[in-house]
Amino acid sequence: MIKLMTGIVLLPVLMGAALHFNPHTNTRPVGYFEAEGKKITTRFVRVLYAGEGSEEGTTSNSVKQVVYNSKDKNGKPVKAYRFQIVAKNTGYDELQTDKTQDYKLKNVTEGAKIHIEVPVENGQLQLEKAYVGNLAYNFGTRETRHILTAHTVDDIQLSLKRLDIPAFGPDAKPGDKGLKYNEGYISLTLTSKAKYINEDKTGDFNLHIDGVISVIHVRGKEREDRAVSIDEGIVARNK
Repeated sequence: MIKLMTGIVLLPVLMGAALHFNPHTNTRPVGYFEAEGKKITTRFVRVLYAGEGSEEGTTSNSVKQVVYNSKDKNGKPVKAYRFQIVAKNTGYDELQTDKTQDYKLKNVTEGAKIHIEVPVENGQLQLEKAYVGNLAYNFGTRETRHILTAHTVDDIQLSLKRLDIPAFGPDAKPGDKGLKYNEGYISLTLTSKAKYINEDKTGDFNLHIDGVISVIHVRGKEREDRAVSIDEGIVARNK
C-alpha cells in the first residue's frame, strides 16, 4: 500500500482480483442519513469524480483526477479535487440484474447525495478543509427528491475523516472501464439544517458514512459538470 498524500491511500491492484465483483459482499450498513425526522440506514456508497481523459477516447484515456481552481467556504482561492458521494439504502447486489442500472442507481428507494471539494496544498489533500458544494436527499419518488439550494439549507458542517481511493490499472479509462467495486474506504459526517420538502419547516439533514466504498467511478472530462457540480451559494452556507 502506497500513501501518496494525506487522507488518500492508493491501493495496489492484484492481477484480476479487483476486477471480479461478488455482489453479495457489500450489503452491511455503511452509515445512515437523517432528514425530516426520519433516519434511513444506508448499505451502498458510491464515490464519483472526473478524470482528465475522455470516455469517447477523443483526447486521452487518463483517469488522473482533474484539479480545479476554486474558492473555499471563506472565499479564498484554492486548488481542489471534486467528488460526488452517494449513499443509498439498497445493497449493490439488488442492482445486478440490469446492467443499465450499474451505476445509475435508478431503482433504489432512499438515499442522500453530496458534492464536495477537497483543497490540495503542496500535493496533499486537506481533508479537514473539505466543504460541500451541493446536497440532496430522496425518500424514493420524484416527488420526494429534495435538491437543496442556498435558500433551503444552512449551517452545513462537513467532517471528512478518511478517503482512500484505489489505484487504477493501465487498462482503465473514464466511463465503463473506470469502475471499481468494494475497494477503498470513506468516513465522513455531515450536519446541516434543511427546509422540508412540502412543509414550511426546517429540520436536521445529517449524513454519516463509515465503510468500504461500494463503487468508485471515474467519468470523462467532457462530463465533469454532471459528475460534480459546485454551487457557490451552497459553499457559502458551510460553517
